[in-house]
Amino acid sequence: MSESYSLPQPAAPAEQLPPKVVQAAAGRGLGQTTYVQKGSNPFGNFAFGIGAAVALVLVFFGIAWVAVQIHFRPLAWLAFLCLIGALIAVIMAFGALIAGFTATYLFAGGLVHTKNGKVQVVTWPEVDELLLWRAGGKTAIAGKLLCYYVVTFDGRKVPIELQSAKGDKTLGEQLQGIVKSLGRPVVESGPYSGRLRP
Repeated sequence: MSESYSLPQPAAPAEQLPPKVVQAAAGRGLGQTTYVQKGSNPFGNFAFGIGAAVALVLVFFGIAWVAVQIHFRPLAWLAFLCLIGALIAVIMAFGALIAGFTATYLFAGGLVHTKNGKVQVVTWPEVDELLLWRAGGKTAIAGKLLCYYVVTFDGRKVPIELQSAKGDKTLGEQLQGIVKSLGRPVVESGPYSGRLRP
């Protein structure tokens, strides 16, 4: 049976856990549920991205029309930037759709992570380290925490979203505390630290 570690005890989840999660947790002896984090809705993110792209295309046509009417060529560059922004919004919208539905369920003896119905189970003794994945480059978001990776001794890397769909960041704080209490490292990582892959 897995060891249990001292965790903050938030209120029990208000909704029933999916049967796959209950079965996986019971099969590995994870014990009591302590926290549930559901990720954002990929369809909502997709719709938002497509809506932003449509808005940028409309702005493109508006600026292009004005540029033609007043014969002011520099406005064409601004219109072109709107078109590039629309393309980026479409790419990001499809990226959000591909990311799918995720959820992480914290238990006294480990965690269960689901992505599009696929279940991964990690017990606390299996945890090797926790990666704090930060954005790199020379942009405004350089150094910003993007997500976590729970790395196990057998080489699995379980991605954990930074926050819930409602913006709650409790899970990440709890994971850092748990990994530290295990005596395992919490490592700054990601492109910001020169590491491109988890």
